[in-house]
Amino acid sequence: MENKVSLCGLQESRLAVLLSDFGECWGSYDCGFDFVESIGKSGGLVSFWDKSLFNAITVVKSRFFLDVVGYWKGIIGETIFVNVHAPQAPVEKKILWGKLLNQMNLRTGNWVIFGDFNVVRRPEERLNSFFCPKIAAAFNKFICDVGLLGLNMGGRRFTYFCDDGCKLSKLDRIIVSSNFMFAFPNTSINALPREFLDHSPVLICTHYMNFGAPPFRLYNSCLCRDECDSVIMQAWNSFNGGGAPDIYLSDKLHFAKNAIKL
Repeated sequence: MENKVSLCGLQESRLAVLLSDFGECWGSYDCGFDFVESIGKSGGLVSFWDKSLFNAITVVKSRFFLDVVGYWKGIIGETIFVNVHAPQAPVEKKILWGKLLNQMNLRTGNWVIFGDFNVVRRPEERLNSFFCPKIAAAFNKFICDVGLLGLNMGGRRFTYFCDDGCKLSKLDRIIVSSNFMFAFPNTSINALPREFLDHSPVLICTHYMNFGAPPFRLYNSCLCRDECDSVIMQAWNSFNGGGAPDIYLSDKLHFAKNAIKL
């Protein structure tokens, strides 16, 4: 209620039977919900939403994702919310990416895919833990193949904390389709403070949110200095990088930013 959430997705719910008190969890009984049952004491997904804003028409369930299709108030066309909890095994992850790719090929709409992907996109998204370039490349390829956008996340650099914070990873994220961004150009993503869990909740907002002063600002006075143009051009042309296009562009801008700061 504090963050005015309209739709919520939970992973590792460990829910094997239908509960009747979802309204108490949501704070109002005017909510819709669906879930994927857990396997024993692990897994399980739950999605619930404000029925006054989102009218669900169909649901697609799998062991590792919960796909809710409907019409969101104010958005033209179908909106598809996909709650994901990816498996640990790399082979099973690739199977999951393939299933999600098939789902997106079958249905055109505004896609919002969120949850625990159990993978990072670049080495900087892990600390004191092993980075697997092959599975990261497969995940980045999936994002590029379906035309999804991975937005910058504010609030926290990492979302998963293991061994009392000794091992940190950015496993939780929200990725959206380009038409969703056209409808909501001010969309922002923020990792909220972690309290009782080993994951930070991740919040997506479709309106502008001010997270404080940016870490770097280019003042107009910098442009008046004779060496400004040459510093930017030299940094831009000398950058060497790779990976997915959005990551490459982000790294290139960061490289140029550091050159200007120096």
